[in-house]
Amino acid sequence: MSFSVDQPFRWMDSGVYRSLPLEPLILDEALTSGMREESSPIIHLWVYDKALFLGRRDARLPHLEDALRQFGQDGFGCVLRSSGGACVPLDSGVLNMACLVPDRTLSIDSFFAFVARLLGVGLREYGSLQFGEVAGSYCAGEYDFSLHGKKIGGMAQRRTRFGSILQLCINVDEQPRGRWMEEFYRVAGLQEMEQHRPIPTIDGSTVGSIAGLTGKQVSVDDVKSRLQQAISKEWPVVSEPFAVPAAYVQEADTHLTKRLQLFSYTAEELAAPDWHLPEQYN
Repeated sequence: MSFSVDQPFRWMDSGVYRSLPLEPLILDEALTSGMREESSPIIHLWVYDKALFLGRRDARLPHLEDALRQFGQDGFGCVLRSSGGACVPLDSGVLNMACLVPDRTLSIDSFFAFVARLLGVGLREYGSLQFGEVAGSYCAGEYDFSLHGKKIGGMAQRRTRFGSILQLCINVDEQPRGRWMEEFYRVAGLQEMEQHRPIPTIDGSTVGSIAGLTGKQVSVDDVKSRLQQAISKEWPVVSEPFAVPAAYVQEADTHLTKRLQLFSYTAEELAAPDWHLPEQYN
């Protein structure tokens, strides 16, 4: 393998978010900013309850504003993220994990392959993961991971100014996430698009969860614990309280919202009668 870790992972859990959905992405960006001074790799865990994490491709949907307004009324916030892929629904039963390394030069395939190995070890108690696109799933891609043929998560990568981030989500408990995405893309007008579709099609039955596919009572906290225990047997891991300097957070916020023009709204904002998408996305 062309990528390896020679320093301990700093294992950080920043908890559950319910305010602006961009917040945990800002913190990932801020953590990589800190790598200009501290070169250790980081595993950052977090949960957002609940929101649609849109990909850049979704901005082309003809009725995106209508779909987001409807989902806001159903309690979902939204964010346009900077990493690759298409829309992913997050809720309190989805564990998000970011692997951050102080290297901007490693190949995309090497980074994906390393984190796939990390996941295979961390989740092996629940079964053998398969990696590869699950056709018909939301945000389908080469680095989907599945159990028993159903997608339970996916990975997206991006370079930052000071390192690389690979962000992934793991569906832990059973929720109708596939059905939510069928409805989202129906309202947003996916079938009206002849070109530049964010996904080819959507079949909610292709998506599952660890709990639903194993028949076990499994919580996000259970999966966090199992991941840390398993990973630390094969790679050095040091638990740390989550901390990042406020200056890096502000710098990351400015970079994502001003330079990259990402948007983020709470469910309450989306449901407001006078809410509209920013002009460049409408």
